[in-house]
Amino acid sequence: MLNISASETPLTDAELDQIEQWLDSDAMPETAMDISMLDGFFTALISGPNLVHPTRALPWIWDSEEGQAQPGFETPQQFEQVVGLLMRYWNMLANTLNQNPDAYAPLIYLSGEGDAQESIIEEWCTGYMLGIALDPHGWAPMLDEPSDEISLIMLYGTESGWEELDRLQLGPDYQRDAADALADCATAIHAYWRKATAPPIRNTGKIGRNDPCSCGSGKKFKLCHGAPAANEA
Repeated sequence: MLNISASETPLTDAELDQIEQWLDSDAMPETAMDISMLDGFFTALISGPNLVHPTRALPWIWDSEEGQAQPGFETPQQFEQVVGLLMRYWNMLANTLNQNPDAYAPLIYLSGEGDAQESIIEEWCTGYMLGIALDPHGWAPMLDEPSDEISLIMLYGTESGWEELDRLQLGPDYQRDAADALADCATAIHAYWRKATAPPIRNTGKIGRNDPCSCGSGKKFKLCHGAPAANEA
């Protein structure tokens, strides 16, 4: 029986490097996610309207195209170690988004050096859209009428978006602005779904006899629907 850790301890940089190395190792299928795609994937699953258990995500981490190919772990203990790190990654992102969203930052790759350095956000956005694909019905209201935030992620995370980017030829400045906006997009979407799925606040307090009647008449409750005659059958 596997004993997968679900520790709340945040990952160290060394442990993040370990996840990245595992995902890029020969033990993984060629279609395994990289760590930037994984970050976007987990962010979408944590943010969405319905709970998706992290273990349901595992097949898509190993095989981002079909969710079928399996990794070649040498021992059950090795499997436990990798999945334990992934679950801690999930918890770390969830805690940040839920408790300290201002500290959230997407994990994206950089290319080049100095002033020529560019952010590569396609992998993160692709992972985010894969997360949405695990709950298409739940996300449908947002996808049917896309906000600016989800539209940006769709632009860099879908084939139709890439075709649009090729057509528009927006240039590196637009990509830099998009990368800078990505964290705000992710936290805004997370906040939207938390508000949309929050249970309604119900006022169960008893109306006082001298309080205004809830019918809107402007009269005191005792002189309106609280009067004895109003309660007679």
